[in-house]
Amino acid sequence: MREIIVTIDDGGMHSSVNAAIQKCIDSGNVSRISIMATGEMFTEASMMAMMSGVRVAAHLDCCQGPFLLEKSNFPDSFSGWLKSANSLAESVREEWSAQIVRILSTGGVITALDSHKHLHHIPALQDVIVSLAKEYGIRTVRTALLPDKYMRFPAGLKLNSLGCELKEKLDAQNLVTSDRMLGFGKAGKISKKYLSKYTSLCSDGSTEIVMHPATENVWSSGQQGELELITSEWFGDWCRGKD
Repeated sequence: MREIIVTIDDGGMHSSVNAAIQKCIDSGNVSRISIMATGEMFTEASMMAMMSGVRVAAHLDCCQGPFLLEKSNFPDSFSGWLKSANSLAESVREEWSAQIVRILSTGGVITALDSHKHLHHIPALQDVIVSLAKEYGIRTVRTALLPDKYMRFPAGLKLNSLGCELKEKLDAQNLVTSDRMLGFGKAGKISKKYLSKYTSLCSDGSTEIVMHPATENVWSSGQQGELELITSEWFGDWCRGKD
């Protein structure tokens, strides 16, 4: 069976992101909104998702902030976390738990977990996110199983390896993840050409496409282009296997 899960990350991060989310919801071409409980527009993003009936994920953050709990020793890069995750795992658990509770407090239902900059793939934090999924009854966790690895990006190869390790832990706990994730190699710059490259690969199993649209480019020059893509007729047909 073919399943395409279109997830928009960074819900609540910025007003331009939220404006894009609403346009994407109106297009009918989005499956899930991944919401940052630390975002300045968090409440608006939560309300939009709930009003539309689109599924909600928690986009857990320990990299950007501002954080809900008073922590000052969180690294701001993936490489920094690779060195520090073991000693900070309990602090991360407390922060991520608070972020999950904040999203739940709006009345929404969280159906999936992921993290900003894919931090939950780091081995010490894999255990944290698995335990939080079990604690809060959240069945789905993102894994970066990347067809992008064939692009020969060293970072992609490393993340894919960690994604495979995380999937084994999820399987052992009867938790769910997609068969592959698209978007890592083109974060904030996904195009029709990029997706067309993987049409045949996506013909079987579940594929999560992680997207970052915005009405004005916030951190990538391609975010407005992603918005145009998601709301296009071509994208809807591609997701439904009609292309």
